[in-house]
Amino acid sequence: MTAVDGRTGRLRRSRGEVVGRIVVWAVAAVLLAYMTVQSVGNLVTVSQSVHEFNRFIGTTSGGDSLRRAVPWVWLVLDIVIAPLAFAVAWWVTRRATLAVTAAVFLLAFAAAGALWLDLQLFVPRLLDF
Repeated sequence: MTAVDGRTGRLRRSRGEVVGRIVVWAVAAVLLAYMTVQSVGNLVTVSQSVHEFNRFIGTTSGGDSLRRAVPWVWLVLDIVIAPLAFAVAWWVTRRATLAVTAAVFLLAFAAAGALWLDLQLFVPRLLDF
């Protein structure tokens, strides 16, 4: 591939497209970082609730069969979803146009949001206090 300046291998992008891609990356990073922060909060809240429940069961009724385990795998997966979605979308669009970059990041945000929300609703059902 020959670039505008005659060198091969590098394609020159317009200043507007570079700024647009940076804006798409920044907006996606903020939205997905918010999703990650919410997931960390969910991990803290659920693990505290499980520990308090287990402590209550241990001190009052002695029913060890009622103890619950913290669903660490699901909680950690919930945290990993958003950064992974950003990394994959960035890798896929590293040489794409602005329109393709925006579309891929929108798709990544929607997919990460769907998985994130499923896990937010699934984890409490595992516990059923």
